[in-house]
Amino acid sequence: MDPRPPEDDQSHPPDSDASARPDTESPHHLPPSESQPLEPANPYAPALPRAPHPLSTVDELAPPLHSSIDLSPERFRWWTTIAVVAASLGVFLFVSMLTSVLAFLIVHGGFNPQLVSDPNALGDVMKSRTGIVMIILIPQLAMIVPSLFAALLSPVETRKRLSLVRGRWPVWVWFAAALATPLVGLISSLVVGGFMEESESLKVMSEAFRFHGHNGFLIPIALLIGATPALCEEILFRGYVQTRLAKSFGPLAGILVSSFLFAAFHMDFVHIVAVFPLGVYLGFLSWKSGSLFPAMLAHFVNNVISVVAVCLAPADKTDVLGMPSIAISVFILGFGIVGIASVFFASVYYRDPETIG
Repeated sequence: MDPRPPEDDQSHPPDSDASARPDTESPHHLPPSESQPLEPANPYAPALPRAPHPLSTVDELAPPLHSSIDLSPERFRWWTTIAVVAASLGVFLFVSMLTSVLAFLIVHGGFNPQLVSDPNALGDVMKSRTGIVMIILIPQLAMIVPSLFAALLSPVETRKRLSLVRGRWPVWVWFAAALATPLVGLISSLVVGGFMEESESLKVMSEAFRFHGHNGFLIPIALLIGATPALCEEILFRGYVQTRLAKSFGPLAGILVSSFLFAAFHMDFVHIVAVFPLGVYLGFLSWKSGSLFPAMLAHFVNNVISVVAVCLAPADKTDVLGMPSIAISVFILGFGIVGIASVFFASVYYRDPETIG
């Protein structure tokens, strides 16, 4: 019999708790990337601080006294907005010049600098179906290219960057808000028309609308003037510019600055003054609803009603800044009051704590 004690068994039983512990190293349990900020659903809400590691302890989450870690909301680069606006203006002017030259060549068979300053020559181009479609449609489509390109390069999802989201208003409020827009435009036009005369460019435009309306082109020209700016101008000014500026400087500054830029792009002083209040109203709709779609619809309705009002006005009352016919005025006033009341109701009832302090 061997007197030596038995050798210690070097083998150990498996840890019974090992299987109960979660495999934190498994790729299925890895935390979300700490480099990505939490993006709220509302495009006007400030970005939330970066999410902490879910396995961190309280001591680890508390930064040192002189820590350089910034837990404040993400700061947005406002200068990119200025760059996009400058690029959009440059593209718009360049394409407008090329389109005008091409339209003059098609309508007049030639081009020289004197034709551009001749109201009658410009009027002939605007009265041409091909000419007015080219001058209105092509520069507007080119104008939004920089904002679309910038939105695609943004780390934020494109539809959120441009505020092309559902928002928090029901669809019926969208239509109610749109019906109020012609009243805003009418009041602004009457006030401006009280101390400013209609410019030559507005006279040429109104004459072209009447010409097309009386020659079987009313519906196409109304849809062209309604849909093109409603899509292009809203994507640029309310979709990209306003949401970016509101993130950096607050909703009020975002609405006012984007409305000023929206008005300035009309390149006519009387027109600039007249459409600035409209821009503020459209900016208010986009902010309060949390979506660009109500502003798009409102812009479309306003432009369509404006074109129809000019076309149906008596021959001696073609002033764009003047009072439309009695029937149209009653329609605008009645639906405008209902629309404004609906917007007020929606602004109070569908409040968003992320955007309303």
